[in-house]
Amino acid sequence: MRLFIGALIPEEIRKQLLNYINSLKSHIDGVKWEKSDKLHITLKFLGDVEDSNLDNITNLLKRLVEESSSFKFRIAEFGGFPNLNNPKVLYMGLSENREFLKFQKKLDQGLCELGFEKEHRRFIPHITLGRVKKKINIMSSQATTHSSFEIVDIGLICSELRPKGSVYTPVKTYKLEK
Repeated sequence: MRLFIGALIPEEIRKQLLNYINSLKSHIDGVKWEKSDKLHITLKFLGDVEDSNLDNITNLLKRLVEESSSFKFRIAEFGGFPNLNNPKVLYMGLSENREFLKFQKKLDQGLCELGFEKEHRRFIPHITLGRVKKKINIMSSQATTHSSFEIVDIGLICSELRPKGSVYTPVKTYKLEK
């Protein structure tokens, strides 16, 4: 099973982001835009996971969620990885939240102890809006919304690859205390 762990975005924010994506479509070509139901903050991509590892992963997530409370964010900026001059991914950046960064670091460390590879790149909380399919250069910053929201759900998500794109199915969802 191909899995990742993600912070789930509230529906009203996903709707706002979908409206934003629709406004970008008219002047940015060559991008496979995400659908509203796929918008999330990836905490860790696990890849193919044996069923025998699921209990260890779910126990780790349960413990970490029990030790944490909800995370508050503000949508901060439109960006691209590695940059907007030659992006591969277009995203919406988020305000800094130190507790969320600590949560992700504990998650990465706990998963490393379970045999998953430690992430070597710096964790940058973001919501992927689209994946770039051809070389583009976005010269100007795109206007953004600066909505605030709260993350209250962390999900273990199955990502099934299909010809028309991946399909996400929650395996287990954990509720953070408000």
